[in-house]
Amino acid sequence: MAIEKVALVNIEGSIRKINKTLIKCCESECFHINPPPDISGSEVAAKNLKDKGVYERLMKRAKALAESIGVKPDRNVSYDDIDYSVSVDFKNYLDSIDAMQRELSEEKMKINSSLRSENAIYENLTQMTGLNADLADLLSLKYAKFRFGRLPNESIRKLAYYEGKTYYFHRFRQEKNYTWCFYIAAKTEANDIDFLFNSLGFERTLLPDYLKGSSDEATKRLVEQMESENKRITEIDAQLKAIADKEGAKLSKVYAKLGAISSSYELRSNVTVFDGRFHFSGYIPASEKKRFTELINSVGDVTLTFRDTAPDETAPVRLRNNFLFRPFEMFVKMYGLPASNGIDPTPLVAITYMLLYGMMFGDLGQGLCIMILGLILTKVTKAGLAPIISRIGFSSALFGILYGSVFGNEEIIKPFFHIPKIYELFGYTEPPENVFQASNIFLIMALIVGVCLILLTMIINIIVSLRMRDFEAGIFGASGICGFVLYASLVAGLGCSFALHIEIMNTAYVLFLIVLPLVLIFFKEPLLHAMANHGMNSESVSKNGGNIDTGLKARLAAMNEKAAPEKKGVGMFIIESVIDLFEVCLTYITNTMSYLRIGGFVLSHAGLMLVFSIIAGMFDGVGSIVVLVIGNIFVTGFEGFIVGIQVLRLEFYELFSRFFKGGGIPFKSVSLSSKAA
Repeated sequence: MAIEKVALVNIEGSIRKINKTLIKCCESECFHINPPPDISGSEVAAKNLKDKGVYERLMKRAKALAESIGVKPDRNVSYDDIDYSVSVDFKNYLDSIDAMQRELSEEKMKINSSLRSENAIYENLTQMTGLNADLADLLSLKYAKFRFGRLPNESIRKLAYYEGKTYYFHRFRQEKNYTWCFYIAAKTEANDIDFLFNSLGFERTLLPDYLKGSSDEATKRLVEQMESENKRITEIDAQLKAIADKEGAKLSKVYAKLGAISSSYELRSNVTVFDGRFHFSGYIPASEKKRFTELINSVGDVTLTFRDTAPDETAPVRLRNNFLFRPFEMFVKMYGLPASNGIDPTPLVAITYMLLYGMMFGDLGQGLCIMILGLILTKVTKAGLAPIISRIGFSSALFGILYGSVFGNEEIIKPFFHIPKIYELFGYTEPPENVFQASNIFLIMALIVGVCLILLTMIINIIVSLRMRDFEAGIFGASGICGFVLYASLVAGLGCSFALHIEIMNTAYVLFLIVLPLVLIFFKEPLLHAMANHGMNSESVSKNGGNIDTGLKARLAAMNEKAAPEKKGVGMFIIESVIDLFEVCLTYITNTMSYLRIGGFVLSHAGLMLVFSIIAGMFDGVGSIVVLVIGNIFVTGFEGFIVGIQVLRLEFYELFSRFFKGGGIPFKSVSLSSKAA
């Protein structure tokens, strides 16, 4: 349940093995490749390899050939028995497949094109049923023009106004809006007649010149021709299937291998070549060292060198969590990946999100409904939010048992605030009758939870900041050691005084636990400057016989630069420090008060359900049940959604902002189906 530890691996070998090595890296599915080093100004005779599109083009050609013979290519099939290694081998094989199917595919394409045209002609001929004249004679008239098509029904009546025109008009079948027809006009008057019919909305249909005989005879011959062509297509399909049965499996393997090689070529831009050997590097999970080594060593003539990542090294980040916490990685990634030397906040997010959601929306019946909805969505969809819904639904149901709420009914289960020791602890002499009378309990509990979470995140911030050598945030920050002591002391002192009536805030307590942290936060800039100078002096000492870590030198130098700002007057320093100190104190107050919304949502949930209960009481029988059902659906959807957003706000603004160190680079494994990260 943390950031997975990764190791840097440098890979080098004979240039002849580059493709196989890159393919094996892709097959491992655990290798994050690094960009190549900048060698533009280097005097070494090295070069970066470039991508070549020849294999990608061959892969596309193999896919097209496979589809032409009815084979669906698959990049996931095993291709170990395909011994082709260079582009010429693949090209020759694809040429042989192309020669087998080209004539058949071209013939099939021509026949299909002819059939589409003939189908259109057939549809037109069916509209000319009963025409006994020879179509060949009509289509080849020397002194007249034959026009076939359809005319709007309302235009048929208008033809009576043009009886003086010289033309012959014949009607066929009448449809709802149109009538199929033809007209014949003298060649000398054809233009005028065409203009007339066009003005009436005539839609002409062209008929091919090869039609002969009556419409029925032409239709019969056309059907016979189409049947013959369909028979030929069946024969071609059988021949293509024979080719597919013989070569389909091999062609699919060739396609898969071409895809693998093409992917490896996409990665070649990350490879540097020097003196006949290739060099590239990347990261793998430390747990995968043995498997990755065996996989790469199977190529032969390749050397691997591993190195653990340094604390200050920028390495890719891959989160690793168990089944319960894993869905909440989505929220962490929404905020940003943690740095490689930070910590994974997913477990904290998962626990606090479920805890806060259950506290704010505690209802046994509604919680179970939410959980069931989440389980269904998890099964039928791949939505990342679905498993989170099932988990927060379970949390809601648990807190519903504590609150004694079942679909808003608080009389079925005894709530926790009816336990004598609990309500007496909060100053009640009698058990509160309902949630509203127990409002003080919920508000105080909300503050206690808020204080505990704030202190917890402060501790996490101290650990992370000191690990990353960020002494300003880890020691003098609002969530650093000084801030933790100040906030914890104020909370403990005020809590004991007002809640337990125990006075612990004596002079020594105030001076050492409240005033001293305030003074240290006030003077953090000069103190950081002094620490940085002391660190650099230590470096000077180490040069005379001691030893100092190189990374620490860089961090001290950066700290010195950061802690030594432009010179400013005493007045400006005091003003800025007072403002910073005021902001720190104000942040403590607002952040603590922000958690009161937990108790507020408990009361709002009870209030909403009370409203629907009152409305249901206005009806009898089925009406009352319908109101309660609608009310529960509304509250579950509306309030459940709002609470989810409010809890996420608490996570991002009250928890993450205190300790989260972002800037992490996502770990992206290279694969045979995607480009390098």
